[in-house]
Amino acid sequence: MTVSIERSDRVVVCSLEDPAGRNALTAETARRLSDAIAGIEDTDARCVLVRGEGDTFCASGDVGAHVGRVRGDIDAAEWRERLEAVGDAVAAVYECPLPTVAAIDGPAFGAGAALALACDLRVASTDGSIGFGFRRFGLAAIAGVSHLLPRVVAPDTALRLLYTGELVGAGRAAELGLFTALYPADGFEDELASLLATLSTGPREALIAAKTLLRTDHGELREGLRAELAVAERLSKGGDFEEGVTAFATEREPQF
Repeated sequence: MTVSIERSDRVVVCSLEDPAGRNALTAETARRLSDAIAGIEDTDARCVLVRGEGDTFCASGDVGAHVGRVRGDIDAAEWRERLEAVGDAVAAVYECPLPTVAAIDGPAFGAGAALALACDLRVASTDGSIGFGFRRFGLAAIAGVSHLLPRVVAPDTALRLLYTGELVGAGRAAELGLFTALYPADGFEDELASLLATLSTGPREALIAAKTLLRTDHGELREGLRAELAVAERLSKGGDFEEGVTAFATEREPQF
């Protein structure tokens, strides 16, 4: 088993469990991750954590597919199928309606970096790093990076990262916005637990709606205003709205 799922306290933890293989996102692992993500929104989960076992988040994609293609062990159709499986896993994480967090306590490289970008938040330790070294294989970008990367960093920065394939250290990655938050390695797990506690006790439908609103291209400000108002009207009919307002009025913490 290369992917494990653990559910506790409204948090779903998806762990890549192949530390010897540096948690590579092979086609097999990717399919298992896609299966793990499917249907999570139908549970009572409030957020999803993606992490890698050992000292690596996810160091590559299906390198074996590239080697097999060059050696003639697999044909073009199988090579494409295996890369599509990796892309589908990244898309499954990106499209998950719940808040998603990548815990990056080591390298996230290639398709592993794409997997990190697919998450809403990328929380890293000072041991974390990220890189898009597809040029090493004579490739441009796969696993959704051409879509995800320029939405996180400036287009020219995205191009530089792809042109050079450099592995960006934790501090620089945080400066660029590749990492949402950066914590010392010895306090990383505590900070991560604190964030997950905040997400897991939040108003579920409101968190999902916030993600949807920010992912939607409203075109103009007033389109966004109308969409926000429609969502607010819908949420105001639910119990979380009543609980939140009542808790505020009575000066206590809400229990969502």
